[in-house]
Amino acid sequence: MPMKSKVLFYTSLAFCSFAALLTGCAGSAGGEELDVPTNLPPICREINFVEQPDMREMCGVRTVRSKAYKNIPQQRYLIKPQETSIVKTGDKMELRFQNSLPIYLDGPITHELEFNQEKRLEKVKNTYDYHEIYNKGAERIRIFKMGIPTDKGNTYDFCFRIPERKGNARTRSVAMGNHIESLSCSDFDRLVAENAKTK
Repeated sequence: MPMKSKVLFYTSLAFCSFAALLTGCAGSAGGEELDVPTNLPPICREINFVEQPDMREMCGVRTVRSKAYKNIPQQRYLIKPQETSIVKTGDKMELRFQNSLPIYLDGPITHELEFNQEKRLEKVKNTYDYHEIYNKGAERIRIFKMGIPTDKGNTYDFCFRIPERKGNARTRSVAMGNHIESLSCSDFDRLVAENAKTK
């Protein structure tokens, strides 16, 4: 092979290898997403696993292909109550309280909260209005309202009631937690107003 042809051949080969390398890297980087567990220990919650990949293994974070990413739970923490978070899996969204069963959320909020690796590090700055009320039968009623802002600039109110736990410390398991119940916010406002009148 003449010298000139050899130079052109090796130049073309080097260019193709370089192009293939770029394509391969772009394909693997573009097709990867992170599966971040929803039960991360507090020490791992503030870590950006994109910028600090060396921390992934320690915190139980793994990479997945983008096609499988749709059904992986994604989470964002609220500022209060402590340990409260919103988890989205596919098209479903639920509010999770510590030691309690999750409550499904519906309505416009399900389309207005963003879930990605950057938003995961941003806590949702919600409001929290808690009241303990005693009715005429001296029964304690614990209720609270949460105003949850979205990334679209809207805020949605959700109201709840915490039923009294049954049994005593010996017969009740702490792991069972509370069964928080949804409450209409009109009932919440009515109970708060009625309680204010009796004081």
